Amino acid sequence: LHLLTGNLLSAPPHLNHRRHRPSSSSPPRAAHGFQKLQFNMATPYTPKSILITGAAGFIASHVTNRIVRNYPDYKIVVLDKLDYCSNLKNLLPASSSPNFKFVKGDIASADLVNFLLVTENIDTIMHFAAQTHVDNSFGNSFEFTKNNIYGTHVLLEACKVTGQIRRFIHVSTDEVYGETDEDAVVGNHEASQLLPTNPYSATKAGAEMLVMAYGRSYGLPVITTRGNNVYGPNQFPEKLIPKFILLAMRGKPLPIHGDGSNVRSYLYCEDVAEAFEVILHRGEVGHVYNIGTKRERTVTDVAKDVCRLFNLEADKVIQLVDNRPFNDQRYFLDDEKLKSLGWSERTRWEEGLRKTMEWYVANSDYWGDVSGALLPHPRTLMMPGYEGSEEIKGMLNLFTNNQTKMVAPTSEGSSQTRLLKFLIYGRTGWIGGLLGKICEKQGIPYEYGKGRLEERFSIVLDIQTVKPTHVFNAAGVTGRPNVDWCESHKPDTIRTNVVGTLTLADVCREHGLLVINYATGCIFEYDANHPEGSGIGFKEEDKPNFTGSFYSKTKAMVTASSLL
Repeated sequence: LHLLTGNLLSAPPHLNHRRHRPSSSSPPRAAHGFQKLQFNMATPYTPKSILITGAAGFIASHVTNRIVRNYPDYKIVVLDKLDYCSNLKNLLPASSSPNFKFVKGDIASADLVNFLLVTENIDTIMHFAAQTHVDNSFGNSFEFTKNNIYGTHVLLEACKVTGQIRRFIHVSTDEVYGETDEDAVVGNHEASQLLPTNPYSATKAGAEMLVMAYGRSYGLPVITTRGNNVYGPNQFPEKLIPKFILLAMRGKPLPIHGDGSNVRSYLYCEDVAEAFEVILHRGEVGHVYNIGTKRERTVTDVAKDVCRLFNLEADKVIQLVDNRPFNDQRYFLDDEKLKSLGWSERTRWEEGLRKTMEWYVANSDYWGDVSGALLPHPRTLMMPGYEGSEEIKGMLNLFTNNQTKMVAPTSEGSSQTRLLKFLIYGRTGWIGGLLGKICEKQGIPYEYGKGRLEERFSIVLDIQTVKPTHVFNAAGVTGRPNVDWCESHKPDTIRTNVVGTLTLADVCREHGLLVINYATGCIFEYDANHPEGSGIGFKEEDKPNFTGSFYSKTKAMVTASSLL
């Protein structure tokens, strides 16, 4: 049970003999020599630059808007791939603030994550991004593993590599505890055993174990939260409360899985946002915090309360449908630890439900066509489903300003046939310019790369933004006005012709892209096997043999055989 206790970074006495004990004069160090950061928790934590993942989602957007509003001195960078349950409109309250920046991208992209941590000087991460709808996890569990476990692992590894993170707040769920006994009068506390019962909660528990391991092994200053169900404005209507409200608005039956006796606890979104604000500033490194309420309701009670708001007869509207696989009967949390930090639930259930109902009535078309999500047993395709809509394109334009950078995720795994699109480097050169003209003539979409080849992150951003099917490299230093210039500018020549070309090739390899490198014939000279005037030419497999100029040497270093 110690692995699940509040203080994750301290080893129990019976395990201390397994660990190296530093001298009293040296600071404690994690495995592999990484020094653990020490914090005096008597002093509240003050971040400078926060990365919030999944910020266009429901809970994270309320947290983002609150922090942007309350702390204008903090830089807030938000990262979201805009999955089906995310919406840029959720972030409109923060979008005009000078301390806010939106990045469209995937946490599974290691290059992008590392780039953001370094260039934005991130010292704090609030990790909300995840697939969260339990029903979907039964039909596409691998997507949950990819997002919830692999994505978290990418973030953790980036934190380890950069070594600059002072807080990593990992957002988990009460479902990792599994089902609470029906007669239990005390809720699960932070040291309770994890017993997930569905693919969703299993992936969240797995992600927690990674977070804990990076805290213990590398000294990463981690905090984990586990929360009850959250409701309020902006929530995608696959969740129970907005689903019931929209169905009631349309005069349709309210479907309840099973017999409706399942018990849940519900917190209003603003109360949860305040909880994260408190944990950010007062939470203790290495600890877990439950975000919960002791007020419980059955699913049937929730349906009846919604019916009362719309003056509907519950007996005629509520419809029992087949239960989903292993629908946990009850989740019950002990939230005393969080209360000790000064947080408490403010919004009464009746008030929060009324506010939520009023918002959906006033914003009935907020999510567009959600008929699929309102089915009794929905199965939503988990991919960025709104990216191509005219509405979202317009929203992206609203978010394009001096404070905002957008990065489009790759479409790996898409079953759709991709149209040709070329990314070309070497715009100012003769070959690069000619390639663009050929593409225009043949009607092939193309864009010129904006990044410098020797800067890996800039290449990644080009690829993420353009999403090409092929990459053409016609960039290179040939000399000004001729190759003799390279003799006196060797570092510049190597930087582009060698480092840049190899970097581009490696990035394309990681992204599964074909890269075509335009080299030169100036890597060969006549020899005994290829005498001048003989008409015997050099073949593709012949090794370069001309070393008469530094330019030729650099081009020979990156021939096809060298790259392979």
